[in-house]
Amino acid sequence: MMTLSHFSARLGALAAASALSATLVFVAPQAHAASNGSYYKIELAQPTAAKPELLRSVFVTCEGTNCRAPMASTAPKNMCVSIARKFGAVAAFTAGERVFTADEVAACNADNAKAIAKN
Repeated sequence: MMTLSHFSARLGALAAASALSATLVFVAPQAHAASNGSYYKIELAQPTAAKPELLRSVFVTCEGTNCRAPMASTAPKNMCVSIARKFGAVAAFTAGERVFTADEVAACNADNAKAIAKN
């Protein structure tokens, strides 16, 4: 038989769990969004004076040879190629924890060169 004190304890535990869940629902995405501003880190071969540009649904911001962008819903290689098209040759590219190899960066620049040749 459940007494009033058992019921109160269970109700209190449920309320605490609900409050914790609600907090995580609102705080976790905010923390992710704060760190999301520099998911992509790019070093260009040449400095650029370009203004922030919308590429693949995110804004890419550059200062000199350093560019940054939040995570986009595209493959990192596609983002690399898009950046090479818009800002020039890429010297280094990082997507989150993944650092592109020299061959992968060369492929980004080569894909960009192919696209330019088609136009």
